[in-house]
Amino acid sequence: MRVALIYGTLLGNTENVAESIIEQMKPEFEVELVDVCLVEAKDLNKWDLLICGIPTWDIGQLEYGWADLYEDLDSVDLDLIVTMFGLGDQSSYRDTYQDAMGILYRKLIERGARGDIGFTSTEGHDFEISDALIDGKFCGLAIDEDQQPDLTESRVVNWAVQIKEELAQIEIVSSS
Repeated sequence: MRVALIYGTLLGNTENVAESIIEQMKPEFEVELVDVCLVEAKDLNKWDLLICGIPTWDIGQLEYGWADLYEDLDSVDLDLIVTMFGLGDQSSYRDTYQDAMGILYRKLIERGARGDIGFTSTEGHDFEISDALIDGKFCGLAIDEDQQPDLTESRVVNWAVQIKEELAQIEIVSSS
């Protein structure tokens, strides 16, 4: 399986979490780390699985690199699996917490990506509203490096285990 972790970052936090996720995906998966500014929408289908890392910037906005790619996504039909992780501040931005993750997730699904893995509970997060909620869960891993940096490592470890288990189930189903 060809796997890429594509991330956008402004302050470096998303890249740091991305590197931690890659370490946790080993040895089962070799994951290529890709800065979103270095990829074009037309190239996304060269991978089987995309792990997308996106911080919510300003008030519910996409990070700049992802915003540029987002506009080009309408020009592609995706045939891959996608899972997400997002960074946000649940205290300062209670009504836009993790919005960028949800916005990007919906666009990728709209373009044909399969996105039924990596959903996580909202338990332990204190926010009002989020565009990242689907059926009461986050559409990926929600990280808050501003308010809960002490929880990042355990969240990443648990999520990586979850992703590997869910991918194993996909492999079992597709080979049956």
